[in-house]
Amino acid sequence: MRFPVFTAYSDVTLCIGKFCLEEDYRPTRIAYDQVCYLDWLVWGLSCQDIVPYGLVMTIGKRESQRLARRAQIISAAREHFFEHGYADTGMSAIAAKLGGSKGTLWSYFPSKEALFAAVVEDTAAAIRSQMDMPPPGDGGPVERLTRLCRSIIERALSPIVIAMFRLIGPLADRQPELSKIFFEQGPGKTQHVIGEYLRANFADLLWTDDYETAGKDLFALSGAEAHFQRMWGVGDPPTARQKDAQARHAAHLFLRAYAHDPDKLVPRDALDMEK
Repeated sequence: MRFPVFTAYSDVTLCIGKFCLEEDYRPTRIAYDQVCYLDWLVWGLSCQDIVPYGLVMTIGKRESQRLARRAQIISAAREHFFEHGYADTGMSAIAAKLGGSKGTLWSYFPSKEALFAAVVEDTAAAIRSQMDMPPPGDGGPVERLTRLCRSIIERALSPIVIAMFRLIGPLADRQPELSKIFFEQGPGKTQHVIGEYLRANFADLLWTDDYETAGKDLFALSGAEAHFQRMWGVGDPPTARQKDAQARHAAHLFLRAYAHDPDKLVPRDALDMEK
């Protein structure tokens, strides 16, 4: 199974969140609320830093080449991990795939664990960047929440997400530190981002101030059942119509549970009609 390179690069400029492939390229939408998370280290910034939408940093040729090489290593490692599993993937094999020396690979990543963490972070950041988080004014609250739920479902069912979960599963007991990295950079951070989206866009409609928990609940209501069915190969993949129905149902359930005035947004009979 082949997957795209998520971390692209440029000789001239670096766009935070999505990298420029041409000098005149500008990102049209990176994340939500006009900010994006910087999920990799650049110029000493941590992965928790938030930068303005569309910020462009000029970088030198040497730094550009190093970022390009790092992206190539992560892409090759991701493909190797997915194809062979973590235990049967070696740094020598990845170096051979790249056509370079193992010493060069070690200069970027001091261990297989560090390389695996970079693959997880890079993959999770790319998946999050595709989530649909409509801003206020882009439809009513039910419509915006339904769009977010639909986006969560699509991400939960995407082949790369299923492959990542299947890769991590066998490691949970033997190497819990890797499972922790996966959860914190993948589902954990995604749930946090959803919670912050709810805080920024739905605070006036919800009774709770625990947006972290609200984000986890919305995440689970949207994609948990479909995700685990695909994980274990149970049943047929849901159709677009079924995904739409599940997204609408998840949004309705969430608002019935969390809205100040749920009857105003989602009348009780709306749920009855969905049965």
